[in-house]
Amino acid sequence: MTIDEILKSIRKELNISQEQLARDLNVSFTTLNRWENNRSKPSRLAMMRIADYCKEKSVSEKTISMLERA
Repeated sequence: MTIDEILKSIRKELNISQEQLARDLNVSFTTLNRWENNRSKPSRLAMMRIADYCKEKSVSEKTISMLERA
């Protein structure tokens, strides 16, 4: 699974919008939108922040595992 698919999966699981996830991750909506549309990729630091966020929000272990391998 690619990072864009993982981010969409996280949003679907948490039932939140791109705007909300962007706010929660402290990134701009534009940045998150680019990640989800595969126009750019998150940095290692951003990936760590996303993983921490998923653990904090109790996202499924399967999703977290895919994120850590992306």
